[in-house]
Amino acid sequence: MSPFRHGFTLMEMVITIVILGIISTSFGIFIVPAINSYNAQTQRAALVDVAEEALRRMTRDIRIAVPNSVRVTSPTGTGGFAIELVPTVDGGRYCPSVAGGVTAVADCGSVAGGLVPTTRQVLDFTAADTEFDIVGCFQSTTFTGYRLVIGNTGNEIYTAAGTSAVITPTTTTISISTDPAATTCGTTPSRHHVTLSAAQLFPALSPRQRLFVVDNNAAPVSYICDPTVGVQTLRRYWSYAFTAAQPTSAPGGSPQSALMASGVTACSISSQTGDVQNTGVVTLTVKLADGAGETVTLMHQALLDNSQ
Repeated sequence: MSPFRHGFTLMEMVITIVILGIISTSFGIFIVPAINSYNAQTQRAALVDVAEEALRRMTRDIRIAVPNSVRVTSPTGTGGFAIELVPTVDGGRYCPSVAGGVTAVADCGSVAGGLVPTTRQVLDFTAADTEFDIVGCFQSTTFTGYRLVIGNTGNEIYTAAGTSAVITPTTTTISISTDPAATTCGTTPSRHHVTLSAAQLFPALSPRQRLFVVDNNAAPVSYICDPTVGVQTLRRYWSYAFTAAQPTSAPGGSPQSALMASGVTACSISSQTGDVQNTGVVTLTVKLADGAGETVTLMHQALLDNSQ
């Protein structure tokens, strides 16, 4: 046996065990809680991101909705909510006739860039009309698959049909040109000119001469929140048929849908739109939980403009 080979003494082993015990204890007291806290914070941050993104998308849709198109209900037995609306993609102010209740021809005359009032093309509310000017310009000049809305004071947009309605039919095409011709909209004097493929008689003028543009492939929109056990989801549905009754579950037909959040344990919505005439506040609350026991509750408020 080599004289240089030797083992540990009992004292060395005891000292090593004691040192390892101290290190293990320190790890359990200081390091493990820090790691657990970091993991919990990461899990909560992920829940906050999901809830925040869902609520931001909902509030955005509410803010750009056609006035008076927001419908809110609480489906029986779910403890959740359903909200339906018609988002807009563009808008403007149409040129009204004096017979329509407007006495200041300057609304579509000098204010619009110095045009002589007699050159304007007004929107007729006494008979079906196919052409009219707007004050200024739309953001876009391509309205393929779009529809125009004027004078929606309630649920008419969901029940409208035919050529005497607050919204143009899906079969009506909308063409945008510049008036006067051969000019660029936005230069002085010029404005956009609207031509409908079928005459439309809007049933009521807008007090502020406002018109709204709706993308038929993206409207209407419903958010269905169902926190019942086994479901616990918040989903967005769009591109389905307009119906008089508000959907409280997945709309019929073949709507497009997207999962906005899962793990929804509670959600609520409240609105004052029935109590005010021009503006309303919608309050949205969503509570999310994950499998590790982490929970977050977020609330957003959206101010919607119901003025016409």
